[in-house]
Amino acid sequence: MQPLLLPFYRVILMILGIIEWTVVVWVVISWIIFLASHTTFRRRHPQGFYFLETLNDIFTRVTYPFLRPIRRRLMRYTHVTAGIDWSPLVLLVIIFFLRELLLGLFSYTGPLK
Repeated sequence: MQPLLLPFYRVILMILGIIEWTVVVWVVISWIIFLASHTTFRRRHPQGFYFLETLNDIFTRVTYPFLRPIRRRLMRYTHVTAGIDWSPLVLLVIIFFLRELLLGLFSYTGPLK
């Protein structure tokens, strides 16, 4: 690997990691909000529920640009998946393949001599 490309490689891997963890945190927060809205937590702790909704809004706005193209392509299959949003899982799989591709490309040292 060329030393000149090493910083770019690390930055790309760092950006992929940030996107990955942002999507994971957003999914977990959305599950918590779903469960909290179907229990008495929403009425007993309105400030806590409002805080969760605010966090969900922030993470939704951050992840939306990455999930929108995937959701558009998966939209025609929503009747098959019973309305489950598979776009976060698809995005995480795409990030995994991109990371493995980058690791394979940048760790390749050339033909054996």
